[in-house]
Amino acid sequence: MTTAAADWIPRRRLWFVLALAAGFALIGGLGGAWRAPLFVFLLPAAALAWAGFMMASVRRQLSGGWRDRIHQAVVDRLDLPRDAVGRLLDIGCGDASLLVAMWQRSPGVSLTGVDYWGTGWDFAQAACEARLAELGAAGTFRRMDAGRLEFEDASFDLVVSVMCFHEVRAPKGAHERGPLLAVGEALRVLRPGGRFVLVDRFAAPGDYGPRERLERVLNRATELSVEPLAKALRMPWPLNSARAMGPVEMICGRKI
Repeated sequence: MTTAAADWIPRRRLWFVLALAAGFALIGGLGGAWRAPLFVFLLPAAALAWAGFMMASVRRQLSGGWRDRIHQAVVDRLDLPRDAVGRLLDIGCGDASLLVAMWQRSPGVSLTGVDYWGTGWDFAQAACEARLAELGAAGTFRRMDAGRLEFEDASFDLVVSVMCFHEVRAPKGAHERGPLLAVGEALRVLRPGGRFVLVDRFAAPGDYGPRERLERVLNRATELSVEPLAKALRMPWPLNSARAMGPVEMICGRKI
């Protein structure tokens, strides 16, 4: 299975950072020759160039097979038998790569993928549908906000999500962060006794706030397992850095 990393680090985002770096460098280099104080613009140029280098390196590593290894880790943690049945939801399904991996392990599972599919990302709902159709797999895809899923309670037997929740923004007036709302929604639509595997930047306070807030949302789950992803998969630098997958954890469990 060949995949790209475009749904985690979009090409547009990378080029935007590099364009900013080039712009600041141009102002600092040429402008500084005319007026010395303008040399200060070389500082943000260097910082942005470094950020662009990191993003490009991580994107290359993910495209080089690490994203597939992460997806395979999710499949392995669910450990479904070949003849498994049930309803599986992938929140933030991207280009459907994880759903393909799930189907290859257990083709009898009913697949549903949701994503926001905004214009800033390099994939679309139609591409997901075509990808599964080429394999002869049945799947349903819907455009949806992970923080406000349009499903009834207990609609699925299995819920998975990889690197989606930290992108979720809370609606105006909400009393909780967007990523925490998304975790709560994942558990809400899961049936009692159903299993989940969630991968995200759970250890990043900037995304999730104090750890006890996440623990409060997860109090509806049992048999919890929390693994730092970079350590579990022995990721190389810079993929394992704090700016990339360093704060990422894989949380597995079962809804009470």
